[in-house]
Amino acid sequence: MENYLIWLILGLVLLGVEMMIGSIYLLALVAGCAIACIFAFMGTSFTTQCIVAAIVAIAGVIAAFVFRRNIRKKLTPNQDCDNLDKGQIINVEKIDSDGGATVNYRGAQWKAYASEGSLETGIYHIEKVDGTRLILTK
Repeated sequence: MENYLIWLILGLVLLGVEMMIGSIYLLALVAGCAIACIFAFMGTSFTTQCIVAAIVAIAGVIAAFVFRRNIRKKLTPNQDCDNLDKGQIINVEKIDSDGGATVNYRGAQWKAYASEGSLETGIYHIEKVDGTRLILTK
């Protein structure tokens, strides 16, 4: 069997495995096999074919790693979107014995605490939501 057919079959098998697994790194190996197939078809030595396949596969793996790292940075959730309540106005009418307050917000009762010091009656802004507690600032 000719070398180019072996490289072609190996590349197609790796492509099928990649389709089942979904690993982007196997595409680098498929590209290496494809380039080695082309070099084999041109009649170069088997050593040259293996070296070219290895160089292309290594370059492909490095490119895939850099691509995945850049995508991960772009797809990191925006922390500002996690706290949509930030800046909303709360009216504290009564202070509880523990220094916090029970306030109505979005149609429900919430336990509210001051971010610094203790609460007094008045108007506050939500700094953040900590579980089921509202952390308020003046």
